[in-house]
Amino acid sequence: MDRPPAPITSLTPELAERLRGRALDVLSYLVKTNSTTTYFKESDVLSQFRAALHLRDGSDNGLQQAVDLTCSAKELFEVYHSNVALSVYEDYLPFISRFFDQPCKRSSVENLMAPGLPSFIAHSSGTSGGATKHFPKYRHPDHMSMSTSEAMRMSNPTSKSGGKNCIMYSLGYRQLVAPLSEDGDVDGQIPVCLMTSGVIRVSNNMVVERDAIYSAIKVPNCSSPLAVSFIPNYRSFLFMHALFALVEPKLETINTLFTTTCRDLCRAIHDQWDDFIRCIETGVVPDLEGIEQVKDNLQRFLQPNPDRAEELRMIGKATETPGWFRRIWPELRVILATASGPFATVIPEIKYYIGPDVSLETLSIASSEAFLALAYDPRDLNLYKVVGSDDVIEFLPVDEPEESKYLAQTWNVEPGKKYEVVLTTRDGFWRYRLGDVIEAVGFDPCDGQPVVRYVERRNMHIRIANEVTTETQLRSVVDATSDQLGGVSEFCVCPDYRQSVGRYAFLVELQGSLGADAVTAPASLHAELQKLNENYLRDSRAGKIAVPVVRVLRPGTFGEFREWKIRTNNIAAGQVKVPIVVWDEVNRAWLEERVMCDI
Repeated sequence: MDRPPAPITSLTPELAERLRGRALDVLSYLVKTNSTTTYFKESDVLSQFRAALHLRDGSDNGLQQAVDLTCSAKELFEVYHSNVALSVYEDYLPFISRFFDQPCKRSSVENLMAPGLPSFIAHSSGTSGGATKHFPKYRHPDHMSMSTSEAMRMSNPTSKSGGKNCIMYSLGYRQLVAPLSEDGDVDGQIPVCLMTSGVIRVSNNMVVERDAIYSAIKVPNCSSPLAVSFIPNYRSFLFMHALFALVEPKLETINTLFTTTCRDLCRAIHDQWDDFIRCIETGVVPDLEGIEQVKDNLQRFLQPNPDRAEELRMIGKATETPGWFRRIWPELRVILATASGPFATVIPEIKYYIGPDVSLETLSIASSEAFLALAYDPRDLNLYKVVGSDDVIEFLPVDEPEESKYLAQTWNVEPGKKYEVVLTTRDGFWRYRLGDVIEAVGFDPCDGQPVVRYVERRNMHIRIANEVTTETQLRSVVDATSDQLGGVSEFCVCPDYRQSVGRYAFLVELQGSLGADAVTAPASLHAELQKLNENYLRDSRAGKIAVPVVRVLRPGTFGEFREWKIRTNNIAAGQVKVPIVVWDEVNRAWLEERVMCDI
């Protein structure tokens, strides 16, 4: 793979003009397309924008005058820039909740956020304890779906030698929304599902009414039959993907979407190695929780393979040195998984399993709201190029007041500066605060698009006294003390008030055994926090914050946490994030029950 050119730190006038023109074209399309929607016509957030466009409300609270198509793209941008305020999810909730009214009437939800009915409704994982958010997702023309198409292409590479890919995604859904026509008839079914599940369905025209057919299919270049994608139980989902991958000696690519899922897959293969060999040798799918509806389809694609079983038996659990997976799959080339931000901690453990000859590559920054950026250099696990074709992406400086007038555009972001991402989307969200913070690195010298690094969630922090310790600072101090503890695989932090003075509790899962110097880790964490955070230094010296405690969790805890959240929250397998800071009492109690020892 050729390395991309180094990002440039300033734009030429030609590149700046090209970026400006692209953004104005996208905005013009979005305004002209979505100005016909209920949200655009009725939202208080957009009332000033409508007035500035000389649109007036009629007695039916709709628009009696269409968008003035003679308005130039430049003039439209100026009106937009001056009259659309920042928005948050609560501004959209009264409209989106109409999809969940009983009964749901088509007349109430058609043309609600964008023209027509959504193809699916993406839901957030709700892992941090907050209420689940929902984002209607509509089908768009090809020229407004370029980032989606590119992400799909990158996620399932075509082998030149007939190699296979293990692509781990879910096609399950939380529920179906079935709008009723005026006659009371069901007028189509809209799945409420993960963003990845919905994108795969839309990209491949997979409607829920044909799921029984899909579950009987195996895509030729994939190791797993599609039936695995319908398994709701996370452990069973991991087991079946691992089983079918182990059958394939010519596996070249493993795509787990997130590194944490990859880590769980690695451990499943290690912990259940003998079970996998027995299944491959006999060709029998075991009775696992949650596979009842698809077991016959799974069994159809698993035939006895004693030769492959013997190969694996001879390899054994060769984990004494790095690169076990390359012995299992000699042609394994790449692991694809988002590895930036909170997903970076597990990278050392994954690299131990795959060895130096297999690359770990990232794909994108994506969320339930939208695609933000695609990998710029996939081998740099935190370097992305902002997408400029599908949505209007703006940047709110984190060191400025939180007002729309301070927004920067793609052509005038400043390298080295941190910004919160703000989106105006194809799906009807207007200057929506995403909450993700990026740092601008520069610009792609080919097309001028900003090149960025992911930093953190804006409001993800912990506070005991007057200090505010950010997600980035917490990751930094754990990285600095990981070796003392014996190698931290995953962690989270919560406040600990069991003593008279509050302190941070670092709940950690280790890659192996506790390190010989683990007893010094709390003091090291304390010192690192004092170096990074002046307020922490002052308050800890004043006796307001005590030395942190490290709480060692039993092996596999975070994988079990993902399985538990998937089951209790009715989330499809494969997309649960463990929050860096845990405030929710239920989540904290669940984790604390699995503490083996305190340091």
